[in-house]
Amino acid sequence: MALRVSLISPKFNRKPSNIQTKQSLYRRNTSQVSCSKKKLSDAEIAIDLATEIARIKIPAIQRKEAMNKSKELLFGEFCQYLSQKPEEVEQKWRDMDETEKMSLVKGFVSEWSLSFHPLSARSVKEMVEEHLKKEVENPSAVLSSSASLMFPSLKKILGMTQN
Repeated sequence: MALRVSLISPKFNRKPSNIQTKQSLYRRNTSQVSCSKKKLSDAEIAIDLATEIARIKIPAIQRKEAMNKSKELLFGEFCQYLSQKPEEVEQKWRDMDETEKMSLVKGFVSEWSLSFHPLSARSVKEMVEEHLKKEVENPSAVLSSSASLMFPSLKKILGMTQN
């Protein structure tokens, strides 16, 4: 293994750095700082800050809402697969051990995958458990109607209807 040593001074051999151009590619739109002599009041600064914080938080809130809707839809399909009401599935789920849960979920995923296969058995099991945990924490927020009735157009788009 040979060691390569440069005989030319490093300051003469340097290539122009692309650090600034790379950084500018990763920059997002930033607030414009006014160069005028006009001073912003505390209220204007607070409003600007609140607006910026809200703009940052909105995508996270939307992702959380979408994930909750996905869990509801998945749980509704799981209840249909078992041909049971959500309350019955919840009670049955609590009484099962981990191996029974996994075998039940694997059967659900294998049948459901004929139309749509986005998840593994493990992730379906986790989503069902998260949905049931949230249902226990906040039972008034959960609607008694099945999630499959809430999203008929989504089911049609995904090709999950049996019509």
